[in-house]
Amino acid sequence: MNAALPRPKIDTVAAGRPPAFVRSTLTTVFVALLIDILAFTIILPLYPRILEHYEKVDGGNETSLYYRMRSYIQLFRGLLGVSGARFDIVLFGGALGSLFSFLQFVSSPVIGSLSDRFGRRTVLLASMLGNALSMLLWIFSESFGVFVCSRIVGGLTEGNVQMSIAVISDITTAQTRSKGLALVGIAFSLGFTVGPPLGAYFTSVDLTKVFPLLAGLPINQYSSPALFAFVLIVIETLYLFVKLPETRGYKTAASSNTESLSGSSSPRRSARLAEKALGTGPDYDSATTPTTAPTVSLSAGASAPPPPHIASRIHILSLLHFLFLFFFSGMEFTLTFLTHDRFGFSHAHQGRFLAFIGILSACVQGGYTRRVAHKLVHERTIVAQGILAAGLGLLVLGNWAWSVGYLYLGAAFLAFTSGTVVTGLTALASYETVETSTTAQLQQQQRHITTEHEDVGTGNRGRVLGHFRSVGQLGRSLGPLFACTTYWVLGSRAAYSIAAAAMLLLAAGTYYLVPPTTKKGNSAHSQSGMRKKEL
Repeated sequence: MNAALPRPKIDTVAAGRPPAFVRSTLTTVFVALLIDILAFTIILPLYPRILEHYEKVDGGNETSLYYRMRSYIQLFRGLLGVSGARFDIVLFGGALGSLFSFLQFVSSPVIGSLSDRFGRRTVLLASMLGNALSMLLWIFSESFGVFVCSRIVGGLTEGNVQMSIAVISDITTAQTRSKGLALVGIAFSLGFTVGPPLGAYFTSVDLTKVFPLLAGLPINQYSSPALFAFVLIVIETLYLFVKLPETRGYKTAASSNTESLSGSSSPRRSARLAEKALGTGPDYDSATTPTTAPTVSLSAGASAPPPPHIASRIHILSLLHFLFLFFFSGMEFTLTFLTHDRFGFSHAHQGRFLAFIGILSACVQGGYTRRVAHKLVHERTIVAQGILAAGLGLLVLGNWAWSVGYLYLGAAFLAFTSGTVVTGLTALASYETVETSTTAQLQQQQRHITTEHEDVGTGNRGRVLGHFRSVGQLGRSLGPLFACTTYWVLGSRAAYSIAAAAMLLLAAGTYYLVPPTTKKGNSAHSQSGMRKKEL
């Protein structure tokens, strides 16, 4: 066990307050993630103008990457039966966004597994170097090929969100996990609200006038927001290097410290508790035992495959994650089309509309999800509520949003969805991670088996959460293609109605597919508690 790992004071933990280490780490993660999302979202409103720029630069060159990609986009547009060059830009931007998400689908499991072996801090700092390289390529992307390379590098190396989730899962308990993960959602909401306007502002800055020495370099008018994003990434990297501690194994250190002060249990009781935690022995009952990640003995640094019953739950949660993001991100992508077609929204109107969703989502995360998740309302219920809200919101947008009032009503439902579903699903997935340990640590943990997802060690948390995020990113990459196709072929009413029906089915399926609640006071937990007393 790494002696440098922090050991929280027992009286602080017993008092129900997070130790100073946890509070400090959560603050560091939130600030760094907010900076990262600001840098990431700067480019979002610029896609149309960036592509118009490359249309002028590379559009006439038949050997250029832009020309070849445009040919494929036009072919796809023809298959949809849609006319007008305006849609080429929209599809181009969607394709680049989908490319980034697809690369995250490829890289997330690898990043997660590496963090299990080398630590969250090391892998996160390495991924930040990749992000910095991506922004540098964007700064000097005189040609479209270089610009695409910058997106590829960024998609393969972006690991801040994933590592933030892993760090929060490392240092929080079941009672505080959703509260901690809600910080990720709040950072997203604030970043998506502030980042795009910053990107639009910096396009008015001419780098060659601010820095005349750059005049001979391969830059363009969109290098200014790229440079600002690069500066943000550098600041974030330095901040993480100075402030972020290693959290892998944090609860193992805390558990060992607690055990050394509280004494050990009898060997017979330890063995029976270990059997129960591993899902074996006469006392194990899958219907009444809380969903607690087991501890398995492996060599240090190894990544443990989850037992079949836990693997099944992870697959169910991953499937829900994929299906939710497939429909939600797809329809989210078409919102600007809807507001343009029905209301003729200008860029300013679009900005206010999206800001409304972002701010309201942040309020939901901070005022509802962080306060009630697990303590008052189980994560499964919160997820179902959010998916149901998405179904209602899409139904309103597709069928009744012919006035601005109904438009904002539907958007309010979607904001509630943004503030609840992914946070709840991620918390549920984190509870299913398998813990690993050396033989000596296993003997200690067998004397301190915990309940209600009170896990120790880190095991394969990075790999499991990486795979979970990967599947979600696949849904995020495919969703816009499906949504655009149905929107332009069937019309907005039909497209939104189909997505609404899918969401309502998912909301109902959540109660049948996700494992039952294990909160205090329910029958499952009470029965398992009685079993522990009998031991």
